Amino acid sequence: MSIDFSKVDCQTTTNKKRFGIYDSEDNSPARIMFDKEDVWNAVVENDTSKTIIHTAVDNCIEIRRGNGEMEARCDSMLLIQDTLILLELKNKRDSWQSEGLLQIEAVIRRMKEENHSLYADSKKRKGVVANRKAQFPSFSMSNKEQREYFMREYKMRIEFESVIKVK
Repeated sequence: MSIDFSKVDCQTTTNKKRFGIYDSEDNSPARIMFDKEDVWNAVVENDTSKTIIHTAVDNCIEIRRGNGEMEARCDSMLLIQDTLILLELKNKRDSWQSEGLLQIEAVIRRMKEENHSLYADSKKRKGVVANRKAQFPSFSMSNKEQREYFMREYKMRIEFESVIKVK
């Protein structure tokens, strides 16, 4: 059975120039917010007012392993014309980059296996790990290898940013 990454109950569409994405970390799905900027995990700057489809993935779209257990999932997905952005939102200081990439990679693998057209039809792909508590990543080692791996394996750019600029 194919995973439904277009589940209407999990989607919100906007063309606002600025908004936030918030994950309360209470087993509810991540959501778009237009107020309460102090709690946003990530900021989306959409200066050209493009239509953006936000899909809550974690706690909204079921992605199960072969044994029936829930697969690790990133928090959100943004679709902007021919661009796919997978987004993991963090609120902690330790291991957030590597954990975020693992969650993004799990979704990419399943998307490629079970809903390949969504992945293949996206001309631009980006994975973003955003952390409200660590605005600038502190790397214990270079993340060049991680970036190269994602580009080689998935044709996807990786960023560790809390601001997503829509171009």
